[in-house]
Amino acid sequence: MSSIDSLKEAKRGIGVSCQCGKSARITARGQTLCYECFDEDMGYVLDPAGYANRRMRERVREFDRRRRASIRRLD
Repeated sequence: MSSIDSLKEAKRGIGVSCQCGKSARITARGQTLCYECFDEDMGYVLDPAGYANRRMRERVREFDRRRRASIRRLD
């Protein structure tokens, strides 16, 4: 199979799987991804404010979890 055939299949999502194992649909920055992985990995490209907001909430949750764990150790 030539690289052109692989590219056509990747664009159609036939025979190419994402790193998570699902059928790949999008080729971006040298990666062939399914829609869910694209949203996770490349979401900042399409919606930088939404990605930053979600990432900040994740970081705050992580800080809270660490703080609670350290408080429990002190008790």
